[in-house]
Amino acid sequence: MPEKQHGPAPVTVVARFQLTDRHKQDTAAFEEAFDGYREYMTTQHGFVRTSLLRSPDHPDRHVIVTEWRDNSAYKAAVMVPDFLLLTAAGLMELADLVNDHGPVLAAASGPEPGAGAGDGVGQYCLVASHEPGEATEEELLARLDAASRREGFVSGSVIASDRREGGRVSLVRLRDAEAAESGAGPDDELYEVIAEASVEGAASRAA
Repeated sequence: MPEKQHGPAPVTVVARFQLTDRHKQDTAAFEEAFDGYREYMTTQHGFVRTSLLRSPDHPDRHVIVTEWRDNSAYKAAVMVPDFLLLTAAGLMELADLVNDHGPVLAAASGPEPGAGAGDGVGQYCLVASHEPGEATEEELLARLDAASRREGFVSGSVIASDRREGGRVSLVRLRDAEAAESGAGPDDELYEVIAEASVEGAASRAA
């Protein structure tokens, strides 16, 4: 089972987006706006990786997952006019932020940030939100441990909400759709990784 991090905790930002009714068909425009977000983030100190996920069944639903070395690095990157007025505005013009637990979560446990970074386009991610009291961290880590033994497992983490005590999000990345569908639980939402960039690798995007 993964061990907890020591020292300054890495931060994972999980932002769920739903295209507005007016922009329901503007999936390509949203993904182009993510390109601007990605270009900005990759220049920021403490950035580790960002991934754009899209639902195969609901193309108007996206998740952006961004990993940071620590909370101070994250705040330094996003609490500035260039991000708020330009980068974030491009995304928010097209979609509503529909997070369950707020956009910022502190990593509780899982593999080192950036595991498999830079080559994840075409992989799939299972995303599940857990309400306070719904499941303990130990139970979720046991599920993650079981998932890590399945064929096609790439990486996974359980992250705790910094805004809702006891709220958590599970992220499990798998090699392909078949592995993801066979390992999905009743609370999991399936997303494909369609664009990605990391501090270690070049940006990549699905064709």
